[in-house]
Amino acid sequence: MGKIALAMAGTWRFLTSMSLGLALLVLLIVFAIMGTFSARIFVSPWFLGLSTLLTLNMLGCTAQRLKGLLRRERALPFVLTSDDQHRTLILENCPKEKISQEALCELQRLGFRVQRKRVEEGEMLIGKKQIWANLGSPLLHLAMVFVIVGSVLGSIWGQEQYVQVQAPGRSQLSQQGFPFDIYVKKFTIDHYKDGTPKQYTSVIEVLSANQKRMEKVVSVNHPLNYQGVKIYQASYGYQLQGAVRDDKNSFDFNIEEGKRILLGGPAQLELEVQWPRYVVYSKGLPFSMGMAELGEPIKLLQTEVVFTNRTTYTGLHVKKDPGLPFIWTGFILFLVALPIRFYIKPNQIWLLLSQDSAGTKIRLAARHRLKGKEQEDQLLEKLNGITREEGSLQA
Repeated sequence: MGKIALAMAGTWRFLTSMSLGLALLVLLIVFAIMGTFSARIFVSPWFLGLSTLLTLNMLGCTAQRLKGLLRRERALPFVLTSDDQHRTLILENCPKEKISQEALCELQRLGFRVQRKRVEEGEMLIGKKQIWANLGSPLLHLAMVFVIVGSVLGSIWGQEQYVQVQAPGRSQLSQQGFPFDIYVKKFTIDHYKDGTPKQYTSVIEVLSANQKRMEKVVSVNHPLNYQGVKIYQASYGYQLQGAVRDDKNSFDFNIEEGKRILLGGPAQLELEVQWPRYVVYSKGLPFSMGMAELGEPIKLLQTEVVFTNRTTYTGLHVKKDPGLPFIWTGFILFLVALPIRFYIKPNQIWLLLSQDSAGTKIRLAARHRLKGKEQEDQLLEKLNGITREEGSLQA
């Protein structure tokens, strides 16, 4: 059992070590860079395994730090037991209760929240100021955990789709794994005075079980957000409807403007339309060009083409990312924890009173290097002034 316990303790120390955390973080950064070329990297076993290990490392490290904070609260501080870490003052013929009360009042005057404890060595007074700043480092670790968990959730269960919907028209998003369908009620384009597009908006209805749940005007930078799904206004364009007829066969077409229509035949004709202009290609080379209104037939060798209608479509970017709330929580924690960790210092001062053959012995130590020294001096001066003619200060 002893060997098993030692092995488990060693494994735990390794899993929570900073060196392992840094190594895993570097590897994850490398995988993330590779993921810019192939999104499948983010759902690979290697990436998920490294993310899991780093999460365990961060949680373990956070637990260790919190455990250390709690242990320091319960135990006698090391600075009071080490000879070169504290200062000593001995007051002769002065009651310990009076010294304790004077020290308490002085610490409170200096802005400390004071806690009194009975310990084996005597009585200890603990002055605390900005002690919550100790949480800066654990919060940073926790923020990293939230970001990693959110990234993994988004990689595995996130969905992203680009859809083109004619206005008015419906898109069956539920058939692609989203929790609802949408109906584009109206699409409008605002123009500048020179005719260039200024803004384009879609009036979208959210449909669930064929019932309208909400309606929203979606424009660039103003998405629709419903049940964790965001719909962004991404683009717009035109659909051209018409028919192709020849001696052998005929067919109807509904194609995005700018794409080619294969007409076939010995000349291998293709038709590209930017209505009302069109270009005819034969075997990949320009053959002829012209202009045609809606309903006006175009004669191309043995083939006749007619455009019957031109409609507008709206291009929508549909995205669902269940990990996004975790990522935002992580970023908020980062913003909160960073200034706490690097710019706000916790300040603690310890005062241990014990009875000595020479009188009341006071051991004094502070945590903050600069302010602590100044506050120690003020406290010692106050206590030494109780019986100044009998007190002796020892470095």
